[in-house]
Amino acid sequence: MLLYYLDLQQNPAFFECEYRRFGQGERHITRKWEKSVLLLMLKNELYFEEDGKAVSVRENTWYIQRGGLQQKGPKGSPAPEYFYIHFDGTFKEAPYLGGGLLPTEGQFSRDIVLPLIRELYACQNGIETAGKYENTIFRYLLYELKKESGAQTSGLSYQIAEYISRNFDKPITLRQLALEFGYCEDYLGRVFKKQYQTSIHRYMTRLRLQKARQLLLHTDRGIAQIAFEVGYSEISLFYKSFFKEEGVSPAKWREQKRSGKQ
Repeated sequence: MLLYYLDLQQNPAFFECEYRRFGQGERHITRKWEKSVLLLMLKNELYFEEDGKAVSVRENTWYIQRGGLQQKGPKGSPAPEYFYIHFDGTFKEAPYLGGGLLPTEGQFSRDIVLPLIRELYACQNGIETAGKYENTIFRYLLYELKKESGAQTSGLSYQIAEYISRNFDKPITLRQLALEFGYCEDYLGRVFKKQYQTSIHRYMTRLRLQKARQLLLHTDRGIAQIAFEVGYSEISLFYKSFFKEEGVSPAKWREQKRSGKQ
């Protein structure tokens, strides 16, 4: 799947930086603007839709609204506080995060970001004589986000894998993972596949079947009970997954293994 990234090599151009605080239940405005917007969430959470896709930006995360997309607030947000930066930039479609490309969402460190925001404020408001360096500061901020995103993707993938390892025996959906980790489903799937060379669904299936084989071999539990114990809500799905992996039914596999046949 191709996703959009901000091309840092095309020198994104700073326009303005401001602070915003929503009232409780206030909605994101409906707009379609040519400028792109970098949102840096300080407190609570902001909800909006972007070209019909639901987006949630949580505390200590950032998100880039690409210019030219339709944004609106279908529901109120719980009094979010955030900085926003309007800028012009070039976006590129790519299958993975490469050199010079910044994803459209991630987490940020306040220790790094807030001093840079203060510098931007000082420049644009004429408090310092360094106004001509706004673009330099802004691009440095973007490269810092890029550095953090590189470290986060491997860490995030590990967290997802750990979560699945602890909960594979329960119903898990991409939507649930997105809510758990605070990222959109597409981003989670892409980051995970880059790290582990497999999809989240395939990884979870492997864990479930690995546990199922252990139970088939070392217990006398029924096939249906084993299917439910390893996270399948329907026994037919368990049969289908098992046969695809092993080429035989669970009962036949158990019989062959216990008799010493392969």
